[in-house]
Order: sequence, then C-alpha cells, then structure tokens
Amino acid sequence: MTMLHRKLIIPGLLASVALLAAACGGQATPDVNATVEAAIAQTRQAESQIAGAVAATLTASAPQDQPTAPPPAPPTATPEPGPANTLAPTNTPTPVQVDISPPATPTPIRIAISPVDGDDGNDFLRGSDNSNNGRNILLPGFDQADVGDTPTFRDFINFRVEVFDTRAGLYDGAGIDNVTFRIVADDGLGDVVWEKVETAAPYCVFGGNDPGCTPIDLRSGVQWPNPFAGQISNNVYLAEIDITPTQGDATQWRWRFFIDSPNLAAAAPQPAPNTARINRIWLLDGRYFVDFETFGFTAQMPGQHVHFFFDSVPPQQAGAPGSGPWQIYPAANGQPAANPFTLLTLDQRPASAGQMCILVANANHSVNPGTGNCVALP
Repeated sequence: MTMLHRKLIIPGLLASVALLAAACGGQATPDVNATVEAAIAQTRQAESQIAGAVAATLTASAPQDQPTAPPPAPPTATPEPGPANTLAPTNTPTPVQVDISPPATPTPIRIAISPVDGDDGNDFLRGSDNSNNGRNILLPGFDQADVGDTPTFRDFINFRVEVFDTRAGLYDGAGIDNVTFRIVADDGLGDVVWEKVETAAPYCVFGGNDPGCTPIDLRSGVQWPNPFAGQISNNVYLAEIDITPTQGDATQWRWRFFIDSPNLAAAAPQPAPNTARINRIWLLDGRYFVDFETFGFTAQMPGQHVHFFFDSVPPQQAGAPGSGPWQIYPAANGQPAANPFTLLTLDQRPASAGQMCILVANANHSVNPGTGNCVALP
C-alpha cells in the first residue's frame, strides 16, 4: 500500500467517526481517542494484508534466482580523447636451449703391458697389474696382441709406468717423489738419446698429463725431443727407469725395446760379429746382476771369452798385459757363460766407478778394443 492510500483511508475514518457523533446528539460522547486508535489498528492490519498480497504477486511474476538489476548509473561525461599512452614493448626473453642428448661415450684408451727385465728386489714399489710382481711398462695406444717378447715400435713410440709405494697407497703416484726416464742406444756405444724427469703421475716417457701420454710419430727424419734432438734411427734401445720414493730406497726398472719403422731412412746397424753387449744391470742383496749378449761366438774357457770390469779401469788395462782388475767369464775351464753374470758385488765397486763394462778377450786374455760397451750401475 502506498502513502496515498494511507492518506485517503485515515481521513475517511475520521469523518465517519464525526458523523456518528453528530447523529447521536444527546447521547453520551464516545471515547474518540479509543475509536481513532482502533481505526489506526485496522488500517495497519489492512496495509499489512495489502503489502503481503503485493509481495506474493511480485514473487510469482519475477524470474526465479535472478538478482535485482541495480539502478542504472547516471550518465557520465565522455572524456576528451588525449594523446595515446602507448606502453613500451618489452623484450621477449630468448628461450633457454637445454641439451638433453646423452653425452658421447669416450673411446677407451688401449693400453698394453710389457714386463720389465729382471727383478729389482724392491717389492714395495710396483703397479696395480699383478703380472711380473707389478713391474711393468704400459703402452698407450697398443693392443696386447701387438706386444711380443721383443717390444717393437713401428709407427709411433710411447710408453709410461704406473708405480706406487705400497706403504703409502695403492694408486698411481702414491709415495713417489719422481721417476726418471733414460733411453740408451743399446748398440754397443751406450749413447744416451733421451732423458726426462717426471714428478707427478701419470709418468710418461715424453710427457703428457693424461694416461694416453704424448707419443712421437716415427716419420722420416724425426728426432728425439729437445734438448737432445738427435736423429731417431731403427735400433735397439734400453730404457733405464729410476724410481725414487718419498721414503725408502730407490730402484731402477730396465726395459729393452726396438724401433723398426719403415718410415725411418736410417736402418739400425747390426751388431758386428765377435762383439759383446751389456743390456741391463740390477742390484740384489749387494750383488750385481748383469744381462749380456755375445754376437758371432759363444764365450768359453779356454778360448774366446769376455772380461767384465768397472769403468775406473781404462779399457786397455782390462786385459793382459794390463794391470786390471777384471773378471774373466766364464770363470773356469768348461763352465758355461750363464746369463746373467753375477760375479761382481757392491763391495768390489771402486768409489770412482759409475759403470760396468764388457770387452771380448782372446784365449791369452788380451782384449779387443771396441768390442763391448759400458752401462751405468744402479
């Protein structure tokens, strides 16, 4: 019910009350206030009924669950167009390229093994391979099938040693201060053609910081590295490898090899007949062990034989009528010239001696100059 309806109903009721009062004349005056209050109550009841009917009508006609639309917003003034506020473009980050391909599998290094000559008697210094009591030369780039009893380099030369002191550790270089490589031309002249000191593993004859080491290609005209820089020729060589631990006694490994390359112009000279050669020397329990060879004859007594002597004795004094001293070998008639020679000891070595020598001797004990060589003493 609207306010207008209320205004029409209330005055009408009041007018009706007034007429009733006038018509009754002399009768008792009714309680006007009570009558008005009753009329107002009836009016409020009627308003309530009308409001309920209106609400029901609106509920029935309106869509269910629809929110009442808000009153429309008052119109606003359209702003004057201003200069465009253009945002500066941003740099699009370059996508990160992630390589998820698996890494290439490195090609394993081929390393063959060749035993050193003899037994140096020092069981503390050795490598991890159990063959030859751990005393071995490693040959990077070679297959084991290519290594025979006489290791021969044809296309390139490369070798190293793996060595550790078992008292310090079981890995390459443990307890080792340095390793010295010395290559001697084992052709009777005994010339040192190469020498290098390595102070850290891997110990490579020509250097290098990885197990593959640095090889030398045996091309025509190739030379030994500086500072030696001598011509490399096909020949027989002896590698003397001095191993010095941080504590304890040093030792020497000796390894004989050949160079026989078709790329080298000079061929190795063949040993002349009626000559002799010391290949290697090692010390065991105070006694020298000397590996030697004779060419074109067999040493025997009586007959053609050999004399061993320290280099403190001049070669011309190493046989009759010289003053010596020297050691005849074989030592007596009918004895074989067994290899190695073992008849000289550390106690017999003169203080000035640095090498042991060999010469071919005749039946009367005179010697033939230039028929042997000298090798450094361990």
